[in-house]
Amino acid sequence: MSGDGSFRLGLSRVEDLIESSSGGYDLIYIDPPFGLQREPHMTEADGTRKSFQDSWSNYDEYIEWLSGVIDGLYNLLKEDGWLYSHNNFEGNALVLGKVDKRVRRSFHTNISWARSHPHNNVRVGWGNIVDSIMVIRKGEPYFDVEFAALDPTYAANSFGHEDKRGNYALAPVIGEKSRPGHQYEYKGYSPIFGWRYAEDRTRELDEQGLIHFGKNRPYKKIYRSESKGRPIQNLWDDISNLTRTERNKRNYPTQKPLKMLERIVRTSCPPGGRVLDPFCGSGTTALATFNVGDGRSCDTYDISEPALDIAGLAMKESGVPVSRPSELPR
Repeated sequence: MSGDGSFRLGLSRVEDLIESSSGGYDLIYIDPPFGLQREPHMTEADGTRKSFQDSWSNYDEYIEWLSGVIDGLYNLLKEDGWLYSHNNFEGNALVLGKVDKRVRRSFHTNISWARSHPHNNVRVGWGNIVDSIMVIRKGEPYFDVEFAALDPTYAANSFGHEDKRGNYALAPVIGEKSRPGHQYEYKGYSPIFGWRYAEDRTRELDEQGLIHFGKNRPYKKIYRSESKGRPIQNLWDDISNLTRTERNKRNYPTQKPLKMLERIVRTSCPPGGRVLDPFCGSGTTALATFNVGDGRSCDTYDISEPALDIAGLAMKESGVPVSRPSELPR
């Protein structure tokens, strides 16, 4: 396991960072302006206004800019790395059509994050409650599957069988109409649609005590103590947007939940790896990297001094050992 990670907070345009950085990042996360032609803002109780500009000559100019940014950031990844681009669906879809072909060929998936509860104003069309997180996969990067907690109803009702190893549920071990399996007889069972596994594998499972032979058909045992729940995939509906009562309180107009960034860092950056966020905002990516730990490091930049002050204070309050360089690393 690596030692403590390093954390850098600096002032820079993303274009300058792309030109000056030597790269070597395992994970890059960006939450750039969305091209909304307005000034996202929030006002504190004392009247302090926090805002940033998201204005462009036109939307085409914005898409051209963002596609160039993604092309440049792709070059800062290691040979094996991930790039996550947080935007709305239109922005990510149009950008994907503009980026360099090698980047487009590296497109992996789109994560839909349900950022809010259903709206009441859906009389004229479908409510828009998701953000898009475009995922670019370069090479064969590190990935650690994350599992959701077991559904309480499933956990309470599905593990009714028990042996000396504990309670277990029943899972299919034979084929079905749409997925016929291997045809052979084993211990008197010759399923019409075959077995899901080759005979050697079925025998191995049986020798390990992992097959439940029912009256009419066999099943595979799934022990409650070993069940991890369902894998998290590309629909994230278990992370809420920030609320007024959030411990990770909102300090920046477009601040994202800490839990979301922790998931991205934990699954997509190896222990001892390096993370880059060139649009730091409130510093959530750095905080998430620090919380996930295992020697991971994070470099984060912004063009806004007030944003850096907000991020720096949040990192200080959380005990992140941050440095504020006077110039960009080379």
